[in-house]
Amino acid sequence: MNFFSQLVCLPSDANNHLHGLKPFGMNRNRWIVLFCLFSFGAAAQNTLLIENFDYPAGAPLRDHGWHAHSAASTNPILVSANGLSLGSTAYFGNGIGQAALVTNTGSDENRPLSAFRDTASVYASFLVKTTGAVTADGSGYFFHFAQYSDTASPVFTAISTAHRARTYITTGSTPASFRLGLTFNSATVPSAPGIDVTNDLDTSKTYLVVVKYTFVAGADNDQVSLFVFQDGDSIRTEPVTPTLGPFGGTAADAAIIQGVALRQYNAAQRVMVDGIIVRDGWLMQPASTTGYNELFAQQTSIYPNPMSNGPLFIALPNNTKAGVQLLDLQGKKLWQGITADNGSVDLPTLPAGLYLLQIEQAGKIAHKRLVVR
Repeated sequence: MNFFSQLVCLPSDANNHLHGLKPFGMNRNRWIVLFCLFSFGAAAQNTLLIENFDYPAGAPLRDHGWHAHSAASTNPILVSANGLSLGSTAYFGNGIGQAALVTNTGSDENRPLSAFRDTASVYASFLVKTTGAVTADGSGYFFHFAQYSDTASPVFTAISTAHRARTYITTGSTPASFRLGLTFNSATVPSAPGIDVTNDLDTSKTYLVVVKYTFVAGADNDQVSLFVFQDGDSIRTEPVTPTLGPFGGTAADAAIIQGVALRQYNAAQRVMVDGIIVRDGWLMQPASTTGYNELFAQQTSIYPNPMSNGPLFIALPNNTKAGVQLLDLQGKKLWQGITADNGSVDLPTLPAGLYLLQIEQAGKIAHKRLVVR
C-alpha cells in the first residue's frame, strides 16, 4: 500500500474528534499525515498514539489532549523543561519535545488511543528516568492501560478501576538505584527482583520501557509483559523473553484497551516519562541505525524545519560534506544526495508529512525528523 495514497484516511476534523485527541503541536493536516504515515507501516501495524510532550515547559497535560480522571483539582501533571533520549540507540521517541513530570500526589490523567483494541497485542513504549532517589514512599505504579467506565460511549474523565499492566517504580538496593515492576492488576508493590521487579537500574540513566498487553481467547487468561532496555541494547525486534512476565490470570481480563494513564500517588514519587508510542505491533526505530552517533547528532541541525519549498540546510560540526538519505517512517529510502559547499541539499518535491533524514559524515550517522508542509 502506498503511504501517500492514504493521506485521506481520517476525516477532516479528526484532530478534534478522533476519540478526543488533539493535534501534537501541529496544524490539522500535518497531524493527519503523521498519523497515516505511522498507521500504514510495515506489516500493517497501526500506531494508536504518539505523545512526545512537545508543549511549553510547565504546561498542564490536560491542556494538551489528556484528561483527569482522579483528583482532578489537585496538582495537575506538568510538562518538564527538558525531554529524554535513550542515547545512541535510535528510538522513534528520542529527543522530541519535553517530558511529563509524574512527581507529585494528585491528578491522575489519561490519553485516549486513536483506535481501541480488544484482540491480539497492544504495545506501549516510553522513555523513563527518575528525578531523584526512589524511596519507599515514592514506590507505586505510575503507568497503566485504561478502559473507560462506559466502553461504548466513553467519557474520558471516567475510567474503569481495571488498571491493567500496572507499571511500578520502587526502591533499589542503593540510593543510586531503582527498580521497575509489573503486575496484571494488583495494587501491591511487587518486590521480587528478577520475578516481578527488575534488577537494579541506575537513577542517572534513561531507559526504554515497553509494556505489552495480550488478549488470549477464553476467560481471565490475558497476559501482560514488561521489556526494559538501556542505551546500546538492540530494540529492532521483540525479545523472545520479556524482562518481566508474562503475567495473567489474577483478575478479570480487560474488555478493551482504550487509553494509557499516568498516575500520581505520592509527593515523594520521582518519575519522568517521555516519547510514549502505542502500537499493535513491535516497531521501535527506523530501519537503518548502524553507525548512529549521539554527539554527532547533537552537533548537527537542519533548517528550515518545518519546510515547504526551497533548499534544506544542514549545519554540521565541520565543513566536510555529508551524505544524506531521505527516508519514510519505515526506513524506506526515498532520495539520497550530498550536501553542497554551503551545507544545502535540494530535496525532491514531497507530499506534506513527517520524514526522516539520515546524515552521514566520516562514518558517523545522525537522524533528524523533517516536517514538510
